[in-house]
Amino acid sequence: MFGGIAVSGNLLCIGYTAARGHLFLVDLEDLQVVSHWNWEGDGGYGDAGGVAMDRDYNIYVADTRNDVVRRFSPFGREGRTYGLRSPDPDARVSVRRDRTGMLDRPRAVAVYGDVLWVACGERWLKRGVQRFQLSGETLPPLRAFSDPEARFGAPRGIDASKAGVFVADTLHGVVQRFWLEGRYVGRIHTALDPEDVSRPIAVLARGNGELLVVDEGDRPGIRQIPLDRPPRDLELGALVEDPLDLAIDRKGRVLVLDGNGERVHRLHADLSYDRELFDLREIGFGID
Repeated sequence: MFGGIAVSGNLLCIGYTAARGHLFLVDLEDLQVVSHWNWEGDGGYGDAGGVAMDRDYNIYVADTRNDVVRRFSPFGREGRTYGLRSPDPDARVSVRRDRTGMLDRPRAVAVYGDVLWVACGERWLKRGVQRFQLSGETLPPLRAFSDPEARFGAPRGIDASKAGVFVADTLHGVVQRFWLEGRYVGRIHTALDPEDVSRPIAVLARGNGELLVVDEGDRPGIRQIPLDRPPRDLELGALVEDPLDLAIDRKGRVLVLDGNGERVHRLHADLSYDRELFDLREIGFGID
C-alpha cells in the first residue's frame, strides 16, 4: 500500500495512489478540500508514498515508482525533485543503486528545519536513509546502527522533530533514533513480546517523549511506546482498519491514515478515539 499524511498549521495533506500520484490539501477547520492535483512519472505512472510539509507549506512526496521525491507548492506547482538517477535503472540488485544521494523505491519522507530525510523501503541498503538540504544539496546518509557496513531493513517510516530523527526500520523490527545532525542514538524495540515478529511501517514522536508506531507484524495495529512504561497497543477495535501512517496536529491530536490510504481518523491527545475525519471515497475527484 502507498499513501501518507502530513500536517502543517491548519492544512492536512493526503497522498494517494491510483496509477498516478494524487495529493489533497484539506482545511482542518472546515474539513474541505482546498486544493488537489495529480502527476505522472516515467511510463505515465506515479506513486504518492509518504508526504511531509515544511514551514512554508511546501509538500514533499515520495514517488516510489520513479525513485524521486517531488516538491510541490501548496497550489500544486511542481518544483525541485530530489534523488539522483541511477546509471543502471533496471538493475535493482546492483550495488550502484546503493549510493549517496540515490533513491531506491523511496517510501517515506520527513522535513525539519532545512533538511529532508528519505527512507527507501523495499531492500536492505547501507544508504537506506538519505538526506538532502531543501535547497537541493546532497548530504551524507544516515548510518544504520552507527556502523558504515550495516544495512537498513527496508525502512517504510520516518519522523523528524526537535527530539531527533526516528526511522521505522521495518525488517529489523526496531525504530532507530538519530540526532538531527545524523549521529546514531540507539534502537527502540517495537514488539510487545520478544517472541513476536514486529514490522514497524510508520513512526510518530510525540512532544511528551513517547513514540507511536504502526506495526504490520504478528500483532498489527498502533503501538504506544512511552519512555518510562512498557509499550501497549491502542484499543481502537474495528474503528481503525489497516493503519498506514500517522501525523499530529497543532493541538496534539493524532491523525491516522487507514483504509488503503483513503480515510483519516482523529484521536484525542490522550489517544482515545475521536472521530472519522475525512474519507476520499466520499468526495470523488476520480478516486475509484
